[in-house]
Amino acid sequence: MIRKPKTVSALSLALLLGMTMGTALAQNNGGGMGNGGGFGANMATIDQTGVDHVASIEQDGRELTATINQSGYQQEASIEQEGRGNETTINQTGGGYNQAMIDRRGRDGMVEINQDGWSNTSDVTQRGRDGSITITQEDWGNVADVDQRGRMNELTLEQSGWGGNYADLDQRGRENVMTVAQDDAFESVARVNQRGRGNTTEVLQSGSYHVAEVTQRDRGNMAEVTQDGVGHYASIDQSAR
Repeated sequence: MIRKPKTVSALSLALLLGMTMGTALAQNNGGGMGNGGGFGANMATIDQTGVDHVASIEQDGRELTATINQSGYQQEASIEQEGRGNETTINQTGGGYNQAMIDRRGRDGMVEINQDGWSNTSDVTQRGRDGSITITQEDWGNVADVDQRGRMNELTLEQSGWGGNYADLDQRGRENVMTVAQDDAFESVARVNQRGRGNTTEVLQSGSYHVAEVTQRDRGNMAEVTQDGVGHYASIDQSAR
């Protein structure tokens, strides 16, 4: 968890004086505002405009790339990654009070978080190889808790709406695909647990007060849930060998 500084930042004071300032940090073979103990060819970049942001990058490995872009008001972002050939990006491009945390171990993977709105939160853990995670959060108060482990897994999450959407996504194994969209939604919940190989899950929610729960195990399963309107509940639990 990132701890906010208690003192007023120089950037905040400058803006109060009517100035426009930006901060850009880039470091090869190491980390921007963090530690870099890898073999080489690592790249870390932090670009900040706006007011009172906090960003940290820690990298240990080889051919790692980490980028944090922040604008708006009081954004918080952290990237910790180890391994080889990973690419990690956090874009907090508008609004304020957004939080994004990424913890990665592995190689040749991609994680991208895009936040544009207010008080959105993403917490991502990735372990393994050749996996991808893309999260897009807009509007207000969306929460994503994502854990992906294994090889060649793909996960995509989109959240938008004015409050209280929550996604708890856990994917483990190989060659699984998960797509969750909570678009123009309010107080909706998606819980997906997918383990095994070659499984596919798609959850689409719009409207209010929905709950979708999907559990898949073993190989070659497919699950689809679509909810629109108010107050629906859907549950799928399946396995196949």
